[in-house]
Amino acid sequence: FLISFFGNQMLTSTTEEKENRVIEMILTTIEARTLIVGKIISLIILAFIQGLLVILPALIGYLLFHDQLKLPSVDLSTLPIDPLRIGIGFLAFAASFMLFTGLLVAIGAAVPTAQEAGGFFGTVMILLFGPLYAVSMFISLPDAPLVKFLTLFPLTAPIPLMLRNAAGNLGLGEAALGIAILVVSAIVVMTIAVRIFRFGVLEYSRKLSFKEIFARK
Repeated sequence: FLISFFGNQMLTSTTEEKENRVIEMILTTIEARTLIVGKIISLIILAFIQGLLVILPALIGYLLFHDQLKLPSVDLSTLPIDPLRIGIGFLAFAASFMLFTGLLVAIGAAVPTAQEAGGFFGTVMILLFGPLYAVSMFISLPDAPLVKFLTLFPLTAPIPLMLRNAAGNLGLGEAALGIAILVVSAIVVMTIAVRIFRFGVLEYSRKLSFKEIFARK
């Protein structure tokens, strides 16, 4: 949900700046790569701050006003904490966030309007959330070929990786391979996104083709 929410913000920001011609002034002072990396870093910081704004008030309220609000007691000492699983989940999320953010930046730069970008956003979200239809297989049939494919294919990997990691049936080798594929895919997509951004943000009437993007120097 964080990937979809903040990815949509990135897509909207890119297309609106393009439509309003604000991007022309921005690119006169900084490079395209610097702008994209800055946008992604700001989104990560924003996600962290919003997470704290949701968690901290509830935590403070529970600790300070537990008796007054008659809240049920929660014994956290029985909660199993596995640093390895937490680390795998964090890496899978971080790599997925970079991949999908880069993909949406590329889409926003390649299409002329936010309306056209919205159609592509729906397709990306189908790929991201589609594996939820096979969620029971992640628990009961972790060795099934479909589960393996969804876990390792970068555009469907985030949910299978994190759910199987939480369920405890994701082996370390498979986890490392899945995260490595996500990282490599994110780097490739970000590189392409920067190239599309350089040529596409100044196109206001048509979509860029792949032939144009990779033919220009």
